[in-house]
Amino acid sequence: MSKSRRTIEILIQQGQLPIEHAESAALALEVYPSNRSWRVFFDTAALVIGVVALALSLVFFIAYNWLHMGKLGKFALVEGALVITIIAYAYLAFVQKFKLIQQLLLLVASIITGSLLALFGQVYQTGADTWQLFFAWALLITPWVIIARLPALWLLWLGLVNAFIVSYLDTFLYLNAPAFIADNYFYQDSVQIAILALVNFIALNLWLATIDSTSNSTPKTAPHTSKTKLHWSTYVVGLLSTYLITYLAIAHIFINTDANTITAPITISSLLLWAGWCGFMFWRFYKRQLDVLMLTYLCGSVIAVMMFWAGEWLLQGDNAFSYLMLAVLLIATSSVAVLWLRSLANRDNEAPLIARGDYE
Repeated sequence: MSKSRRTIEILIQQGQLPIEHAESAALALEVYPSNRSWRVFFDTAALVIGVVALALSLVFFIAYNWLHMGKLGKFALVEGALVITIIAYAYLAFVQKFKLIQQLLLLVASIITGSLLALFGQVYQTGADTWQLFFAWALLITPWVIIARLPALWLLWLGLVNAFIVSYLDTFLYLNAPAFIADNYFYQDSVQIAILALVNFIALNLWLATIDSTSNSTPKTAPHTSKTKLHWSTYVVGLLSTYLITYLAIAHIFINTDANTITAPITISSLLLWAGWCGFMFWRFYKRQLDVLMLTYLCGSVIAVMMFWAGEWLLQGDNAFSYLMLAVLLIATSSVAVLWLRSLANRDNEAPLIARGDYE
């Protein structure tokens, strides 16, 4: 429930707002999206979709006409598009107009840079590893990422970093890792996922510290009644971090049972890392500043890990009672999680708004 709608309800309950004027108050406080809001939304969405489609069309055009274009034509097309994009950004930045278009131009330039690197490697058959492409791409666009401060561009950069780590570890673990890691797929998978989970956990904290600026304005006296307003990109990074750490906690289940005694130390370490992540999420998004969606990620991770490990222990044989126990466990844990999350949401919505200082 939005703050504006909750305010109207409180004013009606206190008798300060007649019920016949509630609709007018809702329109004035923009409880419902106005025509202008819809126009701004569609204008922005169309602009972003069009710019990204234009950048991708360059890649598809070259791929479709690969056999009918020479080397010079391919490079001239890509490099020309890159130069035009940079010149357009420099001009808009100089006149200090159209901030969103400036950011989108840097996004397009970043996409074209990757296309240029891939084109160079394909034309001259450099034989470079895949990780080198992603590393060079992420490195070259780093200044633009910092300048643009566009969350979508930050996500592109983070995706390239993740792709670089995966590709590099695929090569490194096979060639340079110790024998006990190079010869064991479980060790390789665990190391990769642990590194990715750590990188994205750091990224989540950087997102919270830089992109989201509401954390410093939290009233310390009422941590359970302070709703955060995190940026949408923060939730994307949080979801990625949740997936990786959850997969790390259950990776042991997907190996052969004969190797359980060998992989026990890594399994215990993975579960300890997952428990530490759960503790951080609970502290950050419940104790310090409430965010129901992030706590939903936490609940989903806990339920998934519990169900996978319970299935590992109960489903040793084809036993109908074991399936019944798993079903009961799933229903029970899901119900408890839903009730807890709903109580948190209601507690935040039903807190005295004037006491919180939201509408002073």
